[in-house]
Amino acid sequence: MDAMSVLENLYYVINKNFGFYKRNFGHIYYLSVKDDETKFIDKMFGKVENKLSAQDKMLNYSISAIYTATAVLIELLNRKGIEYNENQIEKICVGFSNMKNIEISFADKTEKELDEILFGLLTDGIDLESRKKSGSERTPDEIIKYMLDIIGYNEIVSISKTIVDPACGTGTFIKQIIDRFIDGLYVNQVTNTYKEKLLERKLIRAYDTKPSNVFVTKIVIISSLVKKNLICEIKDVLDMIRKLPVYCQDFLCVGDNSDYIIGNPPYIRLQNMPVEYRDFIKNNFVSATGRFDIFTCFLEKSDKLLNKNGRMCLITSNKYLTANYGVGIRAYLSQAGHVRKLVDLYDTKFFGAAVLPAIIMCENSKSDNCEVDYIGIKTAEQDGQRVCLNANELFEYVENELTCGKSFILYGNEDKQVFEVSRSKVKIPADGKTWNFSTSDENTIKTKMDEQKLCSLVDIFDVCVGIKTTADTIFVKPMTQNFINEHAFEKIAVYPLIQSFNVNKWNISWGESSRDRYILYPHREIEGNMVAIPLEEIPKAAEYLEECSDVLKKRSYLAESKSRMWYECWVPQKLSKFQQTKIVTRDIVSSNSFALDESGRLCQGNTFFLTKKSSILMSEYPDLNEHQYYCFLLGLLNSKAMEFYQKMISGCLYSQKYRYTTSNLNRWPIPRIKKDDAIIIAKYVDDLIAGMSGELENAIDKIVYDAFDLSEEEILKIESFIGKGREENY
Repeated sequence: MDAMSVLENLYYVINKNFGFYKRNFGHIYYLSVKDDETKFIDKMFGKVENKLSAQDKMLNYSISAIYTATAVLIELLNRKGIEYNENQIEKICVGFSNMKNIEISFADKTEKELDEILFGLLTDGIDLESRKKSGSERTPDEIIKYMLDIIGYNEIVSISKTIVDPACGTGTFIKQIIDRFIDGLYVNQVTNTYKEKLLERKLIRAYDTKPSNVFVTKIVIISSLVKKNLICEIKDVLDMIRKLPVYCQDFLCVGDNSDYIIGNPPYIRLQNMPVEYRDFIKNNFVSATGRFDIFTCFLEKSDKLLNKNGRMCLITSNKYLTANYGVGIRAYLSQAGHVRKLVDLYDTKFFGAAVLPAIIMCENSKSDNCEVDYIGIKTAEQDGQRVCLNANELFEYVENELTCGKSFILYGNEDKQVFEVSRSKVKIPADGKTWNFSTSDENTIKTKMDEQKLCSLVDIFDVCVGIKTTADTIFVKPMTQNFINEHAFEKIAVYPLIQSFNVNKWNISWGESSRDRYILYPHREIEGNMVAIPLEEIPKAAEYLEECSDVLKKRSYLAESKSRMWYECWVPQKLSKFQQTKIVTRDIVSSNSFALDESGRLCQGNTFFLTKKSSILMSEYPDLNEHQYYCFLLGLLNSKAMEFYQKMISGCLYSQKYRYTTSNLNRWPIPRIKKDDAIIIAKYVDDLIAGMSGELENAIDKIVYDAFDLSEEEILKIESFIGKGREENY
């Protein structure tokens, strides 16, 4: 019988007598569950007898998972001939005997399939949004194996050293840990000591805040001991259920040290945490900076709990390497000096997490060598130089053959793709600066560009993000010319809007596509401040906004504000800024694609726009009029040299796309370019905007390369680094 059918049958039976099960399995964990975390349950189990709250739905589902895990254990006991009675099963799982009339047999499953049933209880059937709320993602076996290998947890150390999984989920890490521990018992001929090592010395510990995960992880451990013939009697199973150090506790609140800490901590953003918990985190962790994610605190806590010479290895989102909120954890790790290895997996999609992952390994020891082993693996368009059929082969190649430099791997068995794999020794930046690592040659070129700059982009441009409404379905998506005419919206509240897809390299395309939109923008600028237009001054727009008030008033940050109105856009920008000549870029794109806008259109929140400042650069080119000045800078921004710099300081996202942010753009170096060359660039850009091509872009690139004093060899490295696909028309 398949696992989801068993889970479904159990869910319905438990639902019919839910009061009994709630009395026996209720836990404080479920009190904080929100409606959007249980949508997957409504989809999976639509025909319930008792309608439950979100909290009770999650409890109902969790008990079903506990019972499914119990059914797996019973199947293994039967196969091994371990005798038990109904009372003993009740001690393992209260109420399970009530299920005797329900078909929950797994007799047709292999041992590997039984393991998969246990692991799948974390994610199978649970949609992405619900997993994001709980921060739960299953880590592939190949990655777990690699992580255990690089910290050196093997059959020799496993029987004497302590190891902790700080967020065990349904036991995917623990499964490989217990298997290595059991191998150590047999290799060292000390199998009779397994209970003492597990229950008294607590060599393997695990934590999770969800009670069902704690139970399933215990079943994972017990199942491995049963399969390897270490547990042969039901009394030993009962001992393990009672005493295994798998705790329903928040790892961030514990104080016990360990020799090894390994796992995949939850990814939970600041806004999804209860206020009280948020305050606790902020008061106790230096890594809780900005709009932080909870996994940064797991990194800090894990490092602090290492014994002398202990090792920590966690897989997390890679955003902390470059995001603003990562400044706290970057500063902590830099100061601690414990980072030994960093493996950035970029957009490789080794598993279905909603984030781009990175593996970090730290060691609590003093080191005279401050260099870190950095490995980057990301998708590429070049031809593969060698073949790796799976992740195990790829990691073995990286660790055993690629000592430094770069290689291109044809990866996969059926659905093949090419990965760019690079390895180098890097130094961790101090003071929380962003971590952007590459080969030493590429870092040398970046350093040279910084040294050759006249100023930085922040000195010559104001960089602003476009308008974020948080209700585009109301303010943007319906706003065609016909829709505006039908509703007779007042002109003072409607403006043409540049969306991401309107931004091409060099120019803006608007008015030619059915996707083009206006924005309903109920704001005006008074003395440099944006304020809401009173609804009585825009009655037609007001009528429409009132019709949409149910949605708009749910935006509590506006509806509950004493200084804002419920019908405003969340992040308005000054009209006077938009009405200037400006340069616009998308926020996520695979190569530099800046465009000139002289129409005064407004910009959406997935774009950035740049307006000039009075600066030293303006004084360098007094003979350029405004249009020429902007064209000159547009040519500079779209050059290959600047694209190289952006890709050096910005982490790759997915499909070779990069995020352009205010903080990164502000860092771009602006070289001193001869006046005659500036005029030439402006002329070439004018021609490019008009649709000419030829060798104009290459000519601009050469001027910029010369301004940075780059050699032919350095230019070749730049153009190899930024790769193909630069001429795509976005």
